[in-house]
Amino acid sequence: MRTRRLALLCSTAVLALGGSLAVAPSASAAVAETNCNYISDTARPTVRPNDEGNAVRQVQCLINYYSKYSDWLDVDGDYGQATARGVYYVQTCNATDGGADGVVGPSTWNRLYNPKPACAL
Repeated sequence: MRTRRLALLCSTAVLALGGSLAVAPSASAAVAETNCNYISDTARPTVRPNDEGNAVRQVQCLINYYSKYSDWLDVDGDYGQATARGVYYVQTCNATDGGADGVVGPSTWNRLYNPKPACAL
């Protein structure tokens, strides 16, 4: 996973510098997700298990690209068990307010965007 993330970040840097890079369609979709632009950085609604939509996609994307969580999450907008495990990791590692309850509220959103150094890539 770490190698994949590094490759994606390097690919993004090459593209930003005006270079060209040939990638498979699935990889190019993943490169676009490094920006995690599913919702505004300031729009941080409460997200709970079984929720669906762009806020869940934002959570999934932020976990994938900015936390040390070891499992890659599908950015599918479905808050299922895999997403719950990622959220619990972020909440536990960052010692968020309210503990590891699986609910993405203000404290968890803050740590998704600003993880503690020990929890960040």
